[in-house]
Amino acid sequence: MRCLALLHGAAVAGRFDAVEALVPLAEQLGIPRTQIEAAGLQVVPYGGFPRAIEALSLIASRLSKGAPNRMPSAPDSRSSGEISSSGRETFERIYGDKTDAVLEQLESLHPGLSEHVLEAAYGKILAATELTLGLREILAVAALALAALPTPLQSHIRGALRNGFTTAAVEDILHASSILADERALPVIEQALDQLSRKVPRP
Repeated sequence: MRCLALLHGAAVAGRFDAVEALVPLAEQLGIPRTQIEAAGLQVVPYGGFPRAIEALSLIASRLSKGAPNRMPSAPDSRSSGEISSSGRETFERIYGDKTDAVLEQLESLHPGLSEHVLEAAYGKILAATELTLGLREILAVAALALAALPTPLQSHIRGALRNGFTTAAVEDILHASSILADERALPVIEQALDQLSRKVPRP
C-alpha cells in the first residue's frame, strides 16, 4: 500500500525520478500490474493528463517485459447519465453528508464543472474496480500531500477514513510521503498530521 501510494503521489507531484525507482519495487512486492497501472491512470484527476501519460509510460517501460499484459478493457457501453450516476455514488462514499455542498461549490466555480467531475473523474476513473475505493483514497492522500494542497487533502483523508482505513494507516502514508516532500509540501503534511491527531474523528 505504501509503495503504491508513493508511486502515485510522486507522479502527481512530478517526481518521476521516484516513480522510476518505485515501479520495479512495486513489482518485486508482488503488486499486480493492473493495480500499478490503475495508480498511474488515477494521476489524471489529481495531476492532469500530461503527468499521467508520463507515469504510465514509465510504468510500461520499467515493468518486466515478461509480465503479462492487462486484458484490453471492453468499451464502456454506459450512457453519460449512467457514468455520472456511478460517479455520484462514488462521490457520496467519499464526501458523505458534505456531498451536496461540495458539488454546489464546484458548480459555483464554473457552470457544468460538477457534472464533469462526477463523470470524468469519479464515474470513469475512481469508480473503476482495479483498486478498492479506500485504497484509491489512500493514494489520493499521498498525491495531495505531495502536491501541497491542504483543502482537498483534508477531504480525502476523511474519504479514506470513511472507506475502511484507520487513522494510523493514514498517518503512516503521510509520514511516508514526507520522504518525497519538498519545502512547500512538508508544512501541509505536518498540518494534516496535527489535525488528524486533534480533530478528525476516529472511525
